[in-house]
Amino acid sequence: MKYLIAILIFVYSAACFGQNSHLFRTIYYPAEPFGGEKELKTFIKQEFVYPDSALQNGLEGEAFITFKVNSKGHVIYKEVAKNVPLILQKEASRIFDKIVWEQDPSRSDPDLGFEKLRIDFKIKKYQKLIKKRGYEHLPNIDNPYVLESNYYNINQVDIKPEFNAATNFNKFLKENFNYPNIALQQGISGRVTVEFIIEPYGLASNIRIKEAVGGGCNEETARLVRLMKWSPALKNNKAVRCLYEYQLNFVNPGGSVR
Repeated sequence: MKYLIAILIFVYSAACFGQNSHLFRTIYYPAEPFGGEKELKTFIKQEFVYPDSALQNGLEGEAFITFKVNSKGHVIYKEVAKNVPLILQKEASRIFDKIVWEQDPSRSDPDLGFEKLRIDFKIKKYQKLIKKRGYEHLPNIDNPYVLESNYYNINQVDIKPEFNAATNFNKFLKENFNYPNIALQQGISGRVTVEFIIEPYGLASNIRIKEAVGGGCNEETARLVRLMKWSPALKNNKAVRCLYEYQLNFVNPGGSVR
């Protein structure tokens, strides 16, 4: 264990509003979550559900998950430390299983090191979190503790996800789209391609910019994706996680998108 700790370095320890999580990364060939560490923190805040019985009994703690992810983006080792009550271990494990990891053929599997994720269970911070995000339990989910972590691509589902809004998609963009000031000032135009998971509860997670455009266009695309509400994909009459790709054009006055 001492050796394991020695090969880990701490590179991400920023306090976040309402919910803390920290990623400890290996020195060599660190695994990359979709969207990077910032998106990982955002995803944990969205997905985090404090177990009801743990809240009622005032259970708190820091859950540690030690893991390895191979070059194909598959988790090949996972161990949840037993330093917190089992019910908190299970919730930390559930969240971890829903993280999507990048494929990276340049990583050498024999040289992969252990990495570690810490998820904090603090009741007061959780209460702040649910006030900010607007829900305590995952929306439209009867039992958030048994959701599957597997996801499907758009061609593997029986019914594809649909944008769910009282108005049409173009009106949604008209009401919410903001052309980034830097892109305007620098005359930047382009097409951002973003990839993300549509969760069974209708929100996007694991947001990854696949084809980027500078000047703040990537950030604006991700912001809009977070605002979108979806009717989830269905497989065998069951709501499932679905990998979805979306493109957003940024056309500066006088510019064009090829």
